[in-house]
Amino acid sequence: MGKIICIDAGHGGSDPGASGNGVIEKNVTLNGALKLGEALKKQGFDVIFTRVSDNYIALGERCRIANSKGADLFISIHVNSAPSEAASGTEVLCYERSYFAELLQNNLIEKLGTKDRGVKERKDLAVLNGTRMNAVLIEIAFLSNKEDAKLLKSEIFIEKCTYAATKTVCEHFNVPFKEESEGGGTEKDTRKKIDVVIDGKKETTDGYFIDERNLFTADFLRRLGFKVGYDEKSKAVVIDNGDVKDIDVIADGKPEKVAAVFRNGFNFVSLRELERVGVIDADYKDGVVYIEKK
Repeated sequence: MGKIICIDAGHGGSDPGASGNGVIEKNVTLNGALKLGEALKKQGFDVIFTRVSDNYIALGERCRIANSKGADLFISIHVNSAPSEAASGTEVLCYERSYFAELLQNNLIEKLGTKDRGVKERKDLAVLNGTRMNAVLIEIAFLSNKEDAKLLKSEIFIEKCTYAATKTVCEHFNVPFKEESEGGGTEKDTRKKIDVVIDGKKETTDGYFIDERNLFTADFLRRLGFKVGYDEKSKAVVIDNGDVKDIDVIADGKPEKVAAVFRNGFNFVSLRELERVGVIDADYKDGVVYIEKK
């Protein structure tokens, strides 16, 4: 093919970039750059990187690497930040508006589902005005926005970004886009081994990765203790957990029945059930359960 793509992971080393909500820009950009590079290699492109580890690379050196290698395209990956927590979404920056930049922005928004902030000209950015080839800078999302920050922590979200960028490069150079079964955002149904932890013990089962979800077989559900059958009349798979039962509790002196699961000699009651009968107030936020006695 002969097309050379230079992938630039923004910041690095002593220059961490922006940070907030548990996200450090230099880490996200390196992860995204490496994933994008590998995805492009699978499509047949020659790929060079400005950095492949957590080290500092001067802006001028990034341009020199791309120019000296005769790169046909330069893609710089960054994460946005703003004083206002309300700012969110994805945008593509370029020296001059181009078909590639517009196509990239459209594909990113379609795949990521983030707010469309459009394509913006930025003649003041060194990696855009110092490179001799078509160059773009992707601002994936805002780490200063809590919802965007959650996305940036997700490997699936970064793989979606990789998928959109890879597809755009292929379309730009009129190269047939080969769907990948692993990485870069999968579009095909992929059989895989899935690791799960059951009662503290690691198990491996056969499953499928479809539309970014892990799906298990009925046999595996049986191993978990569920009763799995098939209703000939309704043509439906019937799943029943025989361990779920109602137990009696006394909530502030008043008898109540709540659903519980019997495991290892103990009855386990959900927080929502205890909240329903007025024992506690429960909330779930940012991966933490908050409990207050009433």
